[in-house]
Amino acid sequence: MQLDVVSPEGLVYQDTVDEVSLPTPNGEISILPHHVSLFTKMSDGIITVRKNAKESIIATVGGFVEIGDNTVVILTDHAIKAENIQIARSQEAIKRAEEVMKKKESDVDFIIAEKELQKSILELKVADKIKRKQRFK
Repeated sequence: MQLDVVSPEGLVYQDTVDEVSLPTPNGEISILPHHVSLFTKMSDGIITVRKNAKESIIATVGGFVEIGDNTVVILTDHAIKAENIQIARSQEAIKRAEEVMKKKESDVDFIIAEKELQKSILELKVADKIKRKQRFK
């Protein structure tokens, strides 16, 4: 089936895949070829893509998934492939977000910093998960 993962930054992932697992507000769902049509909200978390017995991990923040005629389209607020996560950059983003949240200068700044904090924490969790998997190979 065809998988497209799109964020405001552009196309994050596009390929023909065997299976996709992703987080929704009601729990994780797995999508196989010829899945029933579905449109649902996504939760922050990890998209796991399987193709030819290989697994790819994508960290994602919010969005929607549409499953159609052997296609899966994910529109997300933020998505990054695990191999593209820069740990030092994520750690620095966490520090900056925490500083802004402590100052509480404006509600808008606080909300933006909180989202940045959530995104960076998720990226670090994904990077840690990949690191642990590689140790056991």
